[in-house]
Amino acid sequence: MRQGCSASRGSIQWRQALPAHATPSSTRLKLRAARSRQRPPWSPGAPCGAFWGRTRPPSSKEPRKHRTLRILPHHEADTAPPWGPARSRLREVWYEKPVSANRRIALTLFRMCLTSLLVFVAACGGDSDPVVTPDAGQTRPDAGGETPDAGEETPDAGEETPDAGEEAPDAGEETPDAGSETPDAGEEIPDAGSETPDAGEEIPDAGSETPDAGVEPEVSVIDNWGFEEWPGALPEMWLGSKSNITSDSVQKVTTNAFEGVNAVRLTNTSGTHRRFTTGAKSMPAGRYACTFQARGTGEVRNAFFDDDYSSYSSYTAVDSATWTQVAYSFNLANEVFDTFELIFSIRNTSGEHLSIDDVRCTRAAEPCDAVSCESWERCVNATATCEPLAGRCNAAEDCSEWQACDETNTCVVAADRCTRHADCAGTPETPVCDTASHLCVEGDPCAGVVCNHPATSCNPTSGVCELSAGACFTTYDCVGELPACDTATGRCVSADHPANIILNGGFESWSTTYIPYHGNHLIPDYWYGLDNGIADPGTEIRPSRLVRYTAAVHGGSSALQFVVPIQVAERFTLEKFNIPSGNYSCSYRVRGHGTIRHRSYSSAGWSPATDFLTVDSDEWQPVFFRITGNVRDWRLFFYPSRSEADRDHLQVDDVVCTKD
Repeated sequence: MRQGCSASRGSIQWRQALPAHATPSSTRLKLRAARSRQRPPWSPGAPCGAFWGRTRPPSSKEPRKHRTLRILPHHEADTAPPWGPARSRLREVWYEKPVSANRRIALTLFRMCLTSLLVFVAACGGDSDPVVTPDAGQTRPDAGGETPDAGEETPDAGEETPDAGEEAPDAGEETPDAGSETPDAGEEIPDAGSETPDAGEEIPDAGSETPDAGVEPEVSVIDNWGFEEWPGALPEMWLGSKSNITSDSVQKVTTNAFEGVNAVRLTNTSGTHRRFTTGAKSMPAGRYACTFQARGTGEVRNAFFDDDYSSYSSYTAVDSATWTQVAYSFNLANEVFDTFELIFSIRNTSGEHLSIDDVRCTRAAEPCDAVSCESWERCVNATATCEPLAGRCNAAEDCSEWQACDETNTCVVAADRCTRHADCAGTPETPVCDTASHLCVEGDPCAGVVCNHPATSCNPTSGVCELSAGACFTTYDCVGELPACDTATGRCVSADHPANIILNGGFESWSTTYIPYHGNHLIPDYWYGLDNGIADPGTEIRPSRLVRYTAAVHGGSSALQFVVPIQVAERFTLEKFNIPSGNYSCSYRVRGHGTIRHRSYSSAGWSPATDFLTVDSDEWQPVFFRITGNVRDWRLFFYPSRSEADRDHLQVDDVVCTKD
């Protein structure tokens, strides 16, 4: 191999692949071919830089990155560019080409200017960081150690370094800028916050749209005002309870409707009016203005029903094939709950009869619409203020002078005043109420009082005719020991009195009787009616569950005990008998522990079923009911069940029915 070119500062290099064992020399490099043993194509006088395997020096257009000096160590041989089968034994050697003196001078001057520029930029940037300047300074010695081409790179890198140097101060300035950006971002949040109010302004706009949409239902307070909904043969929410027009006189019209696609045709050819009404609904108090369209031939007028019929408007005669508007107005002094019906009264229809459509009723706005009052107050439109209802109060000044305002805002009689004699019961020395002054005074409350019914007498406390002790109008008045009412005398009597139509209602008489399928048993007389089939039901309960009870009775000496610790209630009945016409008041007494209910059956059928009464007491309690006479084969049924021994099961006594 020939001596290669010596490396010099500022020279230009190109690369040559060598065997792995070759060692470059500062004055001579020995080259030898790897596998082909080819002699490198140069001579002592030939220009440096011929590549191994090449026949000519590299072109001046060789990429600049191929002209830097680098020797690969052995362990990086495999990462070298692929040179064929011999790459594992080769290293790369970069050869330098001498650079002219003028070019070296130019490069030196360029580096000096660049260094001055860096110092000037650092001074202007105010960056006193000792780390950045040495780094920029270290780049120049590295670049100085490089070849001129690397020197060109160094200036480029040097230019980059100042740029980086400028960037470092800028970055330093940027940090405050970033810090200032944070407030900007902070300002942006308020901006976003200001956007939220804008969105908030949009919500009211949407809110304003909602009232617009909300106006649609207020086109009319009348349901199905355009007669568009017909679930069947009749319009929805029409032909209310106050209508007396027949349903076949109400027809659906599907051609030439005034509004929508449907209308209603009403037919009444007679001169007697017929009512066609809306369905019942609630309506707030206020003034209402209505219009509707009418077509055809006939007469129509309007009214309304709240808790009574209002007066009617005058008849409007309609005789036209085109729609004619008719007006009607009314006033509701008070709110109506579930009973309001708008009335169309028609008569004398002919031809196409009378068609109605587009019934629009609206309520006029009032000052009180924006006022909310308590349940015991009302709003006065003239002043748009709340005032107490009659008998209610905010203070005593709202009541009469003899009244006080209590905690429920109700006017009540003051402590030292009265409205009736009973209010003076607490002052026996002044038992009479002077209704003129509402003061309690001396006197006799019963003075001048005449009781016309023999069963009544004047109550000395109230001065009112009341039932005397032991007197009665019906059996319902007999709540003491005597359970039945003798209406002939107006006195309460015992269960065995002839006024009682129930035989042996006091269970005083018992006999041993043969019961089919059960044998002989002691049972109360006139009871235990037998079952004669579905049309003639009788007793189901076993006679062994019936016991004569004498430990505690309501009247007389004995009662009936039901021993029925079972879940299923079984019938126990009277023997059937006929009842004369009339109304009857009935009752029985029960005590013990268990459940029981009653029912009756006759030629008129079953009476309504009653609920089970739960009994758990040693005290006798009355159970009242009424029946209607003029029936045959009447009998009373008891349904006892779930009795318990802690109170001797269930006991019944004094079963009575008397004519009112």
